[in-house]
Amino acid sequence: MKKKSIILSAVIVLGLWMIWVAQYAFWWSLFWTDIYKQTLAWEAVPFDSLHQFNIERFDRELAVVRLDEAQVQMNWKRAWIFKPMIEKKLSAAWLPLDLFYLAVAESYLRDNVVSSAWAAWLWQFMPATAKSYGLRVDEYIDERYDAEKSTDAAIQYLKKAYDKFWNWTLAMASYNRGINGIANDMANQYQSSFYDLWENNETSRYIFRIIAAKEVLKNPSRYFDVSKWWWQYSAPDTMEVELTKTDDLAVWAAGKWYTYAEIRYLNPWIRKNALPEGVWKVKVYKR
Repeated sequence: MKKKSIILSAVIVLGLWMIWVAQYAFWWSLFWTDIYKQTLAWEAVPFDSLHQFNIERFDRELAVVRLDEAQVQMNWKRAWIFKPMIEKKLSAAWLPLDLFYLAVAESYLRDNVVSSAWAAWLWQFMPATAKSYGLRVDEYIDERYDAEKSTDAAIQYLKKAYDKFWNWTLAMASYNRGINGIANDMANQYQSSFYDLWENNETSRYIFRIIAAKEVLKNPSRYFDVSKWWWQYSAPDTMEVELTKTDDLAVWAAGKWYTYAEIRYLNPWIRKNALPEGVWKVKVYKR
């Protein structure tokens, strides 16, 4: 009797274990099936047998993102400072909302990112490119650090690239490679899709870095315990005041019961403790 009881218990335990394994395998297969159904800017990312290498390219960038939970956490927290404004502008221009993730891949939404080529802030414009799209860049004013104006400039660039390629993935790739670079690669290789082009390592990884950023920020709980991240930041509650030429912003701020710190934090496009000739709209906290 005792032997039968032990055998029955073992069978029950084995059965429960097999049920658990089956359920785990089922949900895991759903997870991985879903993860390889990616789209970017209205275009399906091919992971078929003719694009098998894309699986490893995507896995690599996803692994890189997952290695740095602290950075993902900060991206997730910062997203709502910029995402509503960027998506509003993208929608108004009839552009895909996924272009937001290009900014994430470019700058991690940090305000202190400057590349070795002096590309700066949210959209990583280089000085000459920024000026060609109407942004002022000098010792007093650097509008690459104006979130709204630099987003307008990025939209101008991406619309121009789309008009050239009639494809958003190629337009996004050109943000890294240049419009002429992508056009030459397409002509030399007789291809019309980014996913069929042989690109340099940086551009090859660039699109998949954007796809990985989108996947993780849209589904952070798949990869991390988001309950430990607390809350997301939001855009500050501000108002604008008009200033003309000002020789000492710290003195002006103190005289108006503002702080010099808030002037610089809220208006990173101001690069010195002064404003040149002109009329300037400066943000301050609402009081």
